[in-house]
Amino acid sequence: MDRPVEPVNPCNLPEVNRQLEVWAAGREPIRPVNIERVVVEEDALDALLDAVHALGHGGPTLLVMDHTSMRRGTDDLKALIEDRLASAGPLTTRRLPAMGDRPEAGPFHADINAARQLAEEIGEYAAVVTVASGSITDVVKYARHLHGQRGAPEVGNRAAVPPMICFPTAASVTAYTSALAVLRVDGVKRTLPAQAPDTVVCDLRTLADAPPRMTLAGFGDVLARSVAYGDWYLAHELGMDDGFSEVPGQLLEGAEQTMIDRAERVAAGDSLGVRAVLDGLLLAGMAMSIVNQTAPVSGWEHVISHYLDLTADADRREAALHGAQVGVATLVAARAYERAWPELDPERILRDADPGAWRRIVQHEFSPLDPTGNMSAEIWRDLEKKLVRWNRSGAARRKFVESLHEGAHETFLRNRVRPSSEVASALRRATAPQRFGELTPSIPVARARAAVNHSHLIRARFTLGDLLSLDGWLTDKTAAALLIDAPVS
Repeated sequence: MDRPVEPVNPCNLPEVNRQLEVWAAGREPIRPVNIERVVVEEDALDALLDAVHALGHGGPTLLVMDHTSMRRGTDDLKALIEDRLASAGPLTTRRLPAMGDRPEAGPFHADINAARQLAEEIGEYAAVVTVASGSITDVVKYARHLHGQRGAPEVGNRAAVPPMICFPTAASVTAYTSALAVLRVDGVKRTLPAQAPDTVVCDLRTLADAPPRMTLAGFGDVLARSVAYGDWYLAHELGMDDGFSEVPGQLLEGAEQTMIDRAERVAAGDSLGVRAVLDGLLLAGMAMSIVNQTAPVSGWEHVISHYLDLTADADRREAALHGAQVGVATLVAARAYERAWPELDPERILRDADPGAWRRIVQHEFSPLDPTGNMSAEIWRDLEKKLVRWNRSGAARRKFVESLHEGAHETFLRNRVRPSSEVASALRRATAPQRFGELTPSIPVARARAAVNHSHLIRARFTLGDLLSLDGWLTDKTAAALLIDAPVS
């Protein structure tokens, strides 16, 4: 891959938006980053309080957290923040899962119903603060979106949708600056429109004290761009996506490379390593928002992770960290680009799909996991959209096959898809998992193989997994082969 440009500073939002305009050059419908302020400081607790004063104007504040105990040095982080915020005005604390659920049953998972419940009460507050990682951040973002859709009237001089201040507790996900939310709908993860936070306050002391595996998860989430951009490009070239742009990649590539260059610092958990991961995550969230979709940093590797989450209950295992799964799946996808691309059968790409056959596959694979049928129905709703579009994209597919014979896609994929040896090296140097069996909890081999072979069924987004399946390359045998380590130089 070509050496990327210098990293963009995610805290300098005017410069971020100016640079986006330069890259778009009036030719692309790039959205500006609609976040008022991003703060990254060694000690940002005062900045959090300042943000509440500035946005809430002394009105009632809703603090949303989960039940997980967290430390900041010797302090109880959540108690410390509650005390600080109580000095700014009336404070209500909401811990999710909500009252009546059992906190001891496991960590909170972002579900659309939790967002709907929160949307019912969110308008009572002058500001909303999240002290959390990705799940609660996404629930609150979507709750604000729902509340705004209802057209609730202003209360006095208070905005109909209260401003949101995001205080990340780990450098683990891209959710903090994203205007999208990933929530479970009938047990299946879906990407939904949302409202990005107004202010993001990152306290490096808090992030450095988070469990190291959380930062490694963030490393894996950013590393996904290494293969996801290839998926997005292929979807566009095959007539399966209309929104492809190079601008999100330009925004993120410098920070991504810096993070990889500092992989050993990430492993050590020092401030430079944590900051490198954090900058990548903040810019990745912005990269998604400016094109209103997650495709710049989310392809087949994310779908594999979502499949593993979807099957966790049936396997009676707790889901591993999202970014850790994504990191391993990024290595799998990188191998697939190298091994499958030379073996594609152009004639199969020209064939239409048989929706009936694909629906039978969905029933066979997912009905045993889903006694109610709701999950299978939700999966089929998205998959059917994808198959309909594939069958309508004949002209684009013919053009793709013609250009495939001419080697027209090789240059882009060589420059935008990271070789598997580099992905494996980055994961190894960061001490992040490289195999599904190394995750916590580990993924059984049979389930990992099924994730590679069938995960493309669960979402409408077109990825490399779809192309390889429609082409006939992806089978149980090839899926198993992709789980085998490639040599690392």
